[in-house]
Amino acid sequence: MRICIVTGLLIPALAFAETATNNPCPTLVSAAFTTDVEDREPVSSLATAPLSANELLFFTAIQGGNGQQLHHTWSYNGDAIVDVTLAVGSDYWRTWSSKTFAGLDLAVGGQWQVQVSTQSGCQLGTWTLTLSEDGAASQMAPAHATPPPPSGHAEPESADPSPVDLSKHYDVIRQLLDLGDTRAAKVAIRRARQLTDNPQQQSALDSLATNNEAFAQLERMIRQRDIHGARELMQTLEISISPDSPVYPALQSRQRLLERLEGDDRNEPIFQSASSP
Repeated sequence: MRICIVTGLLIPALAFAETATNNPCPTLVSAAFTTDVEDREPVSSLATAPLSANELLFFTAIQGGNGQQLHHTWSYNGDAIVDVTLAVGSDYWRTWSSKTFAGLDLAVGGQWQVQVSTQSGCQLGTWTLTLSEDGAASQMAPAHATPPPPSGHAEPESADPSPVDLSKHYDVIRQLLDLGDTRAAKVAIRRARQLTDNPQQQSALDSLATNNEAFAQLERMIRQRDIHGARELMQTLEISISPDSPVYPALQSRQRLLERLEGDDRNEPIFQSASSP
């Protein structure tokens, strides 16, 4: 009787363990290194990239991985640099990760590798891109063309998904803009876009990207001491940019900087001479 009770308890436990680990691997539809993604498609499929490139993206489209986590593990010459985790939100899903070159000791002939895997241990492949001399780049045809999503499965953008919490990403963007690093802010905005398919959030991030570009123009004018042009642009941005935007605090600090620069200009001898009776 005691043996029978133990056996009866083991059977459902083993069945549960088998079900818990029975997570089929998704199908990788397409994958490519690229310089940008537009309308959820890579604009290129690269085998090489010039050493002067500032950033690379790696795009993947998978089928049958709804609810799983995808990993893009970036390595340079065999040394792991970063592991990017990407949530899969539907049966057919397109997603991408990016890597900037800033601060890295790269050389012509160096190789970037991205290994694609899932949280459950499925290995979907490894892709390699070689760095070349400036001006040299080559494209390769993708191994598989990206098909339309399977019938019965809506694209993520048509499902009107719920918003996700992007507050930490907005905090990072706000800090970067306060430091004047509009390039890094652009990358952070792009990464935030990858985390949500909610139309309202996507629209807000589009506006933020536009405001970031305008703020970058303001920064250039200030560095060049184009005080008049910076003042005119500042007046426009103060009207068009909402106080809730991460750009707004940085804009206010540049307003104070402009006031100091204008004061310095008024104290210059050439200005005093021109205004003397």
